[in-house]
Amino acid sequence: MKYKSILFLILLAPFMNLFSQKGITPLWTEADRQLLLKGLQNTQQELITEIEGLNEAQIAFKQDSSNWSIAEVIEHLGTFEELLQWDLYCNQFTPEQIEGTQNTVEKDKIMTAYATDTVKGKAPSVALPLGRFKKLSDLKKYFNYHRNQVIKWVESTNTDLRKHVVYRPSEWGHWAERDLHQYVLVYIAHTTRHTQQIQKIKSSNHFPKSGKIWSEEDRKYLLAELERTQKEVREEVDHLSYEQWHFKPSPEAWSIGQVVEHLGLYERIFLQEAWLGTEIAPQPEYYQESLNDSIYLSWMAENTGHQAPENAIPMGFMRGRDNFLFFNFGRDNILQFVRNTQKDLKLHFTPRAGEPNDKRSIHGLLVIHFSHTDRHLRQIKRIKANVNYPE
Repeated sequence: MKYKSILFLILLAPFMNLFSQKGITPLWTEADRQLLLKGLQNTQQELITEIEGLNEAQIAFKQDSSNWSIAEVIEHLGTFEELLQWDLYCNQFTPEQIEGTQNTVEKDKIMTAYATDTVKGKAPSVALPLGRFKKLSDLKKYFNYHRNQVIKWVESTNTDLRKHVVYRPSEWGHWAERDLHQYVLVYIAHTTRHTQQIQKIKSSNHFPKSGKIWSEEDRKYLLAELERTQKEVREEVDHLSYEQWHFKPSPEAWSIGQVVEHLGLYERIFLQEAWLGTEIAPQPEYYQESLNDSIYLSWMAENTGHQAPENAIPMGFMRGRDNFLFFNFGRDNILQFVRNTQKDLKLHFTPRAGEPNDKRSIHGLLVIHFSHTDRHLRQIKRIKANVNYPE
C-alpha cells in the first residue's frame, strides 16, 4: 500500500508542476487589480470633469485643420475603449504563458510613461474619429459605456492578467508583447494623454470660452467695414448730377445709377439670406472647413468679371439719387441686424455650391457683402474716370 502511494506521488509530480505554472500560482495580485481600477476610475473622472459643460461650438472648435476637435478626441477615446473591452474579453481565453512575465516592473513603467510621452503618435485607421457624435452627452455616453464595462470586467475577472499576452508586430519593440495588465496600463495612460490634449485645446487663444466662435471682435469688424463702404458710396455719389447718375461708358455698360441699384438689390438679398440662415439650427461641424475671410476678400478683389444673377440685375428705372436711397435703406437694415443678432454667425450657414460642404457661414456671407461693395466702388470710379463722363 505504501509502495502504491509513493508511486502515485511520483506519477503526479509532473502534473503538479504544470498546475503550479499554469493556474495555481497567481502572478497578478489583488494589489494589481486595485491599481488598475484606481487608474481607470480616476482617468475617467478627470476626462469627464475636463469636458463638463462644454457646448457644441466648443467641442467642435479646432486650432487648425490638422488638429482634432474635442469631439474628435472623445470619440477616439471611446473607440479605443471599445477595442480594449473586446481585447480583454477575447484574450482571457488565450493559453496562459509565463515566458513573457519577466521584467514586468520595467515594462510597466514604459506603459505608464506613455501618458506624458512628447512624441506625437498616429492613430490607427480603426480608431480615427468619424464625426459620428455632435452632442457632448452622446460622446460621454459612448466613452463611459465602454470604460464602465472595462471596470466591471477588471473588478470581477478571475483571469491572471500577467499570464495572458497581447501580441503586435515585432518592430513595435517594447510594445510588441504586453501582458493584459500592461495593456490596461496603456489605456489608462492613453486617457491621460488625451485629457491633456483637451486641456491644450481649451487653452488656445482662439478657443470660444464664451461658447461662441463668432466673437464681439468679429461683430465690430463687420460693422466697421459695412459702415465704411456705406460712407464711401455716399461720398462717391453725393453730388452727382442727373446726367452723371445715368451716364454709360458704352451701350452695354451699367451707369452709376444701375451700379448703386445693383448694390441695393444685394442689400435685400443678403439680409434675407442671413436672416433665414440664422433661423436654421447652428451646424458647428462645418465650421473648420469654412473658407476664411482672406479668401473671400481676394476673390472679390480680382479683376475678372463676375456675372450678376438674374435677381440682382438692375432695371435702371430709378432716377438719380433714388438709387442711393434704395441702397442706403437696405444697408441700414443689415447694420441693424449685425448690431443686434445674438446668433453665432460662424456656426450658421447658407447653401452655396462649390464651397466646402456646399455651405457658407453667415459671417462669410457678410464679408462677401462689404467686399462686393468695394468691388463696385472701384467700378464707379472707373466710370467717373471715362473721358466722356459729363462734367
